[in-house]
Amino acid sequence: MQQTDYIRIISTIIIGIVVIILVRLIFKKREINSRKLHRRYLSQLIVAIVIIICLVNVFAAMDPSLNLNATLLKGSALIVAIVGFAAQTAISDLICGLLISVNKPFEIGDRIIIEGMEPGIVEDITLRHTVVRIYDDIRIIVPNSQLNSKTVINTSYQNTERRGIHMQFSVSYDTDVQRAMDVIRDCVVESPYTLGVETNGITEDSGPVYFLKFADSALILETTIWITRTTSSYVAITDVNMRVNRAFKENGIEIPYNYVNVVEFEGQKTEPVEPVEKKVKTAPSKRRFRTNTVRFVSGSSAIGGAVEAAKTFAKRQRLGHKDAMQLELMTEETLGIIGKIVDGVSTSFWIEGSGVKYRIHLTFKAKVGSEEYRKLMSLSTSGRNEAIGGFANKILEIMVNGISTSGSDQNGEGYKWSLKDDVLNEDELAESILAAVAEDIKVSVTRDHVDFIVVKSALLQ
Repeated sequence: MQQTDYIRIISTIIIGIVVIILVRLIFKKREINSRKLHRRYLSQLIVAIVIIICLVNVFAAMDPSLNLNATLLKGSALIVAIVGFAAQTAISDLICGLLISVNKPFEIGDRIIIEGMEPGIVEDITLRHTVVRIYDDIRIIVPNSQLNSKTVINTSYQNTERRGIHMQFSVSYDTDVQRAMDVIRDCVVESPYTLGVETNGITEDSGPVYFLKFADSALILETTIWITRTTSSYVAITDVNMRVNRAFKENGIEIPYNYVNVVEFEGQKTEPVEPVEKKVKTAPSKRRFRTNTVRFVSGSSAIGGAVEAAKTFAKRQRLGHKDAMQLELMTEETLGIIGKIVDGVSTSFWIEGSGVKYRIHLTFKAKVGSEEYRKLMSLSTSGRNEAIGGFANKILEIMVNGISTSGSDQNGEGYKWSLKDDVLNEDELAESILAAVAEDIKVSVTRDHVDFIVVKSALLQ
């Protein structure tokens, strides 16, 4: 080969690498903003085409006398044979993946139920398969050709904020059906993971419970619970089932089961076996736990429920005395800060995590034009309330800045702030237990609501 051929090979490889990197960067940025399925698939398809083109140019440069077009035409019969037998499945997966990315029966992040498989969250799509994440972060790798030919139930279809989970309960024939339906609905409302629903302009705390089926030995009641897209469906289902099971027992509602008649055989008697003493396992104290959501009006005397939730969390996670006291103090300061900033607005509060690390959540709506929005904006810049100072004033500035930013945000990403990424002066940190004790403090603002999150690691005991 001549020097020009080497230059051509090297330049082809460099151009190919640069194009692949650019494609990855462009589509990665778009995926962060939209997480579209077709973009994920298209990026991989473009990369594969670029690699093939580069290989063809490299081979042509290595042997200029080689006529690739003539070679391919002469070997067309062999190529057809290979495509028809060896590569049939791969090509089918490729084509079906393209059809899925074009028709979009689901998106990245949707919860789907594939016929004959466990329900899970769509995590990725490649040229040959789709990745679905089920419980405990287990991944199911489904070939695109199989996925394209099976029935798929999408509980998140064209819904960017929430997803639905269908649940079914069995009760005996002598049950007061209306009472059982009310109990199920109360349990769904009590769960901290479920959301309310809006039907024909009417907002309710949960969806209806339906009595749709007479089974052989039971009456079947069905409902749909709604959760956020970031909430684990398995955690929410377990929580609701635990509440329903306990409520059925408390209300005398029977869950039917099959009875088995046991016939005693009077044959040869056997000597009784001494029972083996069972070892009772002690439950670990560091399991993840979430308190019920406490709803109150900020700045009111009804915030005692939030302090009680903090005590419940400390007891449930067996926190030490110092950790429990810090949790209560941080809870009180969190409520105090929000009360100063937006006094008299509906607020939701809960604590989640384990005895190792936990998070205090406080959230309220701040949709543009709402009462909360007007209160926040009235305290900003020229209309700032001079009574708010120190760390609370810093949080006010962050929330106002977040609302102003998220109002013009076209991608729906919102505004995020973290104490770890900022440097505060002594005036802003003065007399703040949160700033001194918390591991991190986060503020997340979208077009609809504001989240104030305090992150804390427990002391080693």
